[in-house]
Amino acid sequence: MSVLTLQFGQCGNQIGHYLFSLISQDLKHSDSCYSSECTERWFRIKPDDTCVARAVLVDTEQKVITEVNKKQWAAGSVWKYDETNIIAHSDGGTGNNWAYGHVKKGPELKEIIMESVRKEVERCDTLRATLNLLSSAGGTGSGVGSYMVEAFRDEYPTKTLLNAVVLPYSAGEVIIQNYNTVLTIAHLYDISDMFIIFQNDHLHKMSVDLLKIKNTELHDLNDLIAVKIGSLFQPLERSESSRIDDIISHLTPHPEYKFITIKSAPHYPKETCKYEAPLEWNVLVRHMKQTLRVSHLDNAPVFDWEMKLPQTHNSEHSLIRYSPCVSNLLVSRGRAASDVKDSIGLSLDENVLYPQWVPRGSRCSLLHQNRRFMDMDKFISLATNNSLIHYTFNNIVEKAWKTYIHKAYLHQYSKFGVEAEDFLGSFAKMENVIKSYKEIK
Repeated sequence: MSVLTLQFGQCGNQIGHYLFSLISQDLKHSDSCYSSECTERWFRIKPDDTCVARAVLVDTEQKVITEVNKKQWAAGSVWKYDETNIIAHSDGGTGNNWAYGHVKKGPELKEIIMESVRKEVERCDTLRATLNLLSSAGGTGSGVGSYMVEAFRDEYPTKTLLNAVVLPYSAGEVIIQNYNTVLTIAHLYDISDMFIIFQNDHLHKMSVDLLKIKNTELHDLNDLIAVKIGSLFQPLERSESSRIDDIISHLTPHPEYKFITIKSAPHYPKETCKYEAPLEWNVLVRHMKQTLRVSHLDNAPVFDWEMKLPQTHNSEHSLIRYSPCVSNLLVSRGRAASDVKDSIGLSLDENVLYPQWVPRGSRCSLLHQNRRFMDMDKFISLATNNSLIHYTFNNIVEKAWKTYIHKAYLHQYSKFGVEAEDFLGSFAKMENVIKSYKEIK
């Protein structure tokens, strides 16, 4: 029951490193059943008992991928990357250009990448899903990443494809980042089973407001992403409904709605974490429900409740409205009595959260694991497929379109054969996604 991770570009490779490191830490002090399931999912064991990540690393520059691999061969590291699965060129990267990555670098690297992928797939008893880690801002994650996901889908048409996509800071990391994002998501949309969307602005605010890291850097954001992915996909009880492909099927019951965000709590500064008072499960669940709140007037987000610590008092009243959801999955980790486990997520199954066409039985699924996660007494995650994502995408598409109508920077794409029809097709696809989510009532 394995997952193959494909790490693309600087962002994807750094997130992958943090994710596998977190998983290896989570394996410590685990019982044999949990340990066995976790290891089979994320690692393979070599004859000398070395724990090797089921991953293929891809970059068009040497620096980041070399640093990541060097850390894993340092003394004391309990897991390694397979060096034959590290594909890095040293000829200058992709210039943060989706077209250069997708049209030129992707085809150049395709066969060597797919050879590593085939070998890893053959080593899996059962491949449940492929997790693709990438940023949409630059050229390698967006361009090479989307090209290789397409190549993987062509060769493995029945395998589950999951993309964890990091959206750039809205203030700008790369001048053509909005073009790159539109092209990436549009090209991946039809061939993928699910997207987990992370926003650098949101993660940065969590790091500053909750973790109290004033000088937040990219590695702090990558650490948060790893925690959220790990909290969702580490082994759970009720194994018949907690396999990754089953989780994806639940969260994406309709082919038009493929975009997930992960809310989680509690998040404390490392220095004070062990001194925080334990919270009751009902407090954490209520906090997750609060993250779905919207304006009573126009259904727009008014406050990001994930930026607040869970409150012990109940502030709900009759005027509160919530973003309409297609589906939700609540994952609780930490000790809970059996009767509590069965009732933890009932408030997330209420009619007020869903359109009438969503059947009650497919609204919210609850999965639990009695083990502590990240040494936290209780930790909770809400994977939610809801209407709010259209605000994020609309903001990106509007910025990209304003640039496009002035023909700015289009020459950087046309010289690699990406022309007006490619852009217009991608804009149309994104507008359809926005329209579909906006019309959830």
